[in-house]
Amino acid sequence: MIQKLEILDETLNSLDYINNKRFSSEKFKEVNSQFEKILMELKSNEETLKINKSSQEYINMFNNILNKIDMLEAKILPKANLFDSFSKSKS
Repeated sequence: MIQKLEILDETLNSLDYINNKRFSSEKFKEVNSQFEKILMELKSNEETLKINKSSQEYINMFNNILNKIDMLEAKILPKANLFDSFSKSKS
């Protein structure tokens, strides 16, 4: 399970890297697909997560992941809103 969380953490790093480079919808879709796969696997192992959730290692990893998600949301959401408003104005 820790390995899946580490993969999720690495995927967040990939998203941050993509965000800091020139936008590529293909790369974004690829990372998004990785997110979906990892989250589905974590969801299927939900019982294991419940058993291990008090482990300090899990707590630290989840806190790190949540902090990265918050940071990425703050960086990406304004861009996403801009793209959305631009695409609406084109239609």
